[in-house]
Amino acid sequence: MTMKNALLAAAAFVALSVPALAGETLTSKELRGLAPGRYAVSVMGIYEITVSIRRNGTITGIKGDEKDHGRWSVRGQKLCVAWNNWVGGKQRCASLSGGNGAYSGGGLYLRRI
Repeated sequence: MTMKNALLAAAAFVALSVPALAGETLTSKELRGLAPGRYAVSVMGIYEITVSIRRNGTITGIKGDEKDHGRWSVRGQKLCVAWNNWVGGKQRCASLSGGNGAYSGGGLYLRRI
């Protein structure tokens, strides 16, 4: 499976392949509080990506030799990301739960690094 296909699969936010973390769904304020931050992101338990998000709404992702940039935003209680190249540039949104630097939702597991 190519990186692009893996990210498309993750972006579709199919059933979680990693267990959801205990806790309530993050509020919009809590989601905005994730920035600035740098995270190790497991995509469906298959790929590891390093992601940096900034308060200005920009996001950078690195997977091996591959790198992409994009925009992130909060819509309701969902974190939305639109990469420039990965997932065809389409915006995808997911609710996250967790806390203390570890979050999960939508096939993703994020850990602050």
